[in-house]
Amino acid sequence: MRPLGPVLRCAAVAVLFVAAHGVVAGQAGAGGATVVTEQTHGDVSLKVGALLEVRLEANHTTGYSWVFAPAVNPVLMRQGKTVYQEHVAGSTVGAGGVEVWRFKAVKAGKQGLQFEYRRPWEKGSPPAKVVTFTVTVE
Repeated sequence: MRPLGPVLRCAAVAVLFVAAHGVVAGQAGAGGATVVTEQTHGDVSLKVGALLEVRLEANHTTGYSWVFAPAVNPVLMRQGKTVYQEHVAGSTVGAGGVEVWRFKAVKAGKQGLQFEYRRPWEKGSPPAKVVTFTVTVE
């Protein structure tokens, strides 16, 4: 068997990277959910009954996690608890991961989603990052 050339090795690594990180942002994920990330922040359009999956890079070993403030009159309902998925290289001490938040569009309207990346015990400190989405449900 011939060893892989540099181009094939690079392609194999790229395939493994995409597989390890789930779907590409903005595409359909598990169960047909619309997937958004920090890089795709902004406006999102959904139909009533559709699922939205928010995937945010995080590293719980630093004490930071994402915090979400629920809306007063939501058009999205949170589905279950937040899941933390370590990256495949998670065997490395201090390796990060992804927090996965799932929501279901329950009625027509518009809702802002704001996530703050912070340490819960640092009251009064500004968040390290803020990610905002505006979701329109039709």
